[in-house]
Amino acid sequence: MHDVSDDRPSILLCDDDEVFRERLARALRERGFDVRTAADFDRAVASAKHDSPEFAVVDLRMPGRSGLELLRELLAIDPATRVVVLTGYGSIATAIDAVRLGAVHYLPKPADADDVLDAFT
Repeated sequence: MHDVSDDRPSILLCDDDEVFRERLARALRERGFDVRTAADFDRAVASAKHDSPEFAVVDLRMPGRSGLELLRELLAIDPATRVVVLTGYGSIATAIDAVRLGAVHYLPKPADADDVLDAFT
């Protein structure tokens, strides 16, 4: 459990690419975010149920359950969570589906921390 007085915005970063996930997590921490990471759907959902993030960055394609399923679940846990979906496959139709389901934006990979933060505004 983290300190309740911590006023840094929280962000959940879910991507199965460990190198990308950790690089983005480090960059977001440097920009003042309380970053939690997850490699898959189950870990991301467990993290969100424990402490719902203000923001989430979700990879569209992951082994097992997809980023679209994770998007639905995160918004079911907390409809106020703002979610950006990352896609490495240029699937515009699926990214549009993500926005229809409640994502605030989608970004093609590779995206950096500034791209992600811009997508939330």
